[in-house]
Amino acid sequence: MIDFRKITEENFDGVVSAYVDYYNNCENGCWTYEKAYKRIHQVMTIEDAECFVQYIDGKMSGFVMGYYKEFDDLKAYFLEEIVIFKEYQNRGYGSAFFEHLEKVILENGVAMMELSSVNDEHHMHFYKKQGFYQASNFVAMGKFLIEVKE
Repeated sequence: MIDFRKITEENFDGVVSAYVDYYNNCENGCWTYEKAYKRIHQVMTIEDAECFVQYIDGKMSGFVMGYYKEFDDLKAYFLEEIVIFKEYQNRGYGSAFFEHLEKVILENGVAMMELSSVNDEHHMHFYKKQGFYQASNFVAMGKFLIEVKE
């Protein structure tokens, strides 16, 4: 059974711990609990944040973080991050999560969802399957202010 719950103080610690575990063990990250706590807390405390945890048969299987954005002609939802833990990937749970999220944000008057993504085959396949397209009128820009050692 799939269950969706808002990220709250009660499940926050579990989300942070799972975030660190997933990114450090599956994505070659170097997260600490403190850094992950700050990242997730920053998103959760944005005005109009909408963040959920997904549970499969009572076990946390992933989470989504994002927030509503107002524009002059529409209301949007910016998907900051969706994480489906490794053992639940490629089983339809990410798609189920999107279905739930879209239902909630549509009920809140959203006309468009946007996100930034890693540009690799795995992520592009997943997001295109969800109906996303690569925008041609925006380009991601970045600038390192200090040298980053790998």
